Amino acid sequence: MDTHDPSRAESASPARALDSGLEGPPESGRLRDFPLPELLWQFHSEGRSGCLRLRKGALEKTLWLSAGMPVFARSNEAGDRLTDRLLARGLLTRSQYDQAQDLLASSSGKRIGEVLLENGLIRERELNEALGEQILRMIESMFSWSEGSWQLEPGSCADRIVLDRSTAAIIMSAARHRIPLRRLWDAIGDHHQLPRLAFEHRTDDGRAELTASLMLEPSESAWLARLDGTRPLADLLDDFDADEHELLALLYTLRLLGLLELELGGVPALAFQR
Repeated sequence: MDTHDPSRAESASPARALDSGLEGPPESGRLRDFPLPELLWQFHSEGRSGCLRLRKGALEKTLWLSAGMPVFARSNEAGDRLTDRLLARGLLTRSQYDQAQDLLASSSGKRIGEVLLENGLIRERELNEALGEQILRMIESMFSWSEGSWQLEPGSCADRIVLDRSTAAIIMSAARHRIPLRRLWDAIGDHHQLPRLAFEHRTDDGRAELTASLMLEPSESAWLARLDGTRPLADLLDDFDADEHELLALLYTLRLLGLLELELGGVPALAFQR
């Protein structure tokens, strides 16, 4: 279920604004000009619906959006196959896996889920849970792409899976696991900046709400109280418990969501250099 999402507040959307209508010709561009996190957040903030296709060489990954929220995904990458995921999770035995491959080869036009259910190889509840996990894994893998092209084709999607996290939490997880540190630094900029959390999230209740909506880890949530605009980023990173990638991923996500300001402060007298 899509939990409360801070995106419905005003977001720091890219200056390259996109039209918000459901009809019209496909829109397209390059990921180097418009990175996927910005792209997905822009579409989410505008409540867009359609098919977002990402291409990099022979690879193609497709994400369907409904009112700005991811609802389904597909990929031609071998590692994204559902049957492999089910085998890894122990939901299919090796013999069932081999049977599923044979059935798929002889089932023209049928989806893998249909084939598995029709032949009693998996329960519907287990299939839906596995599909949700697989879609989230595919979406997260898209965030590692810094090159390639994107195209949004307006329309609706017949297939729909209810994911267990908000769009904001998906972006946070991708920043945590998929976006390299150098790309995070490129987006954040100067390490002398003063990170200041949005006013409404500076209270205990506000921080708790943000922790829940972004599905933050305890160590990530602990940073929120320190983002009060009094200490430069370099100073925060000098703390004994600082994890550079963890903090940068959190700042990146909060800033993209419009929940953080980065104000340029004075140069601190620290030995730290990024």
